[in-house]
Amino acid sequence: MTELMQEPEKVKSRDELLDVVWGYDFVGQTNTVDVYIRTIRNKLGDPYKKLIKTVRGLGYCLREDD
Repeated sequence: MTELMQEPEKVKSRDELLDVVWGYDFVGQTNTVDVYIRTIRNKLGDPYKKLIKTVRGLGYCLREDD
């Protein structure tokens, strides 16, 4: 989450997030990021779970206030 908070509205790819959080030599699948994003959204609860925006085919970013 802090990686997304440093540059709100900048889309971070799954690979970028994997590299920053787990390291370059992480052996696993990129869907690991998806699972953690879902967990963070659930912990945030309504209406805050919508703060993390999914950009299809690219990755994730923090949503600007609507």
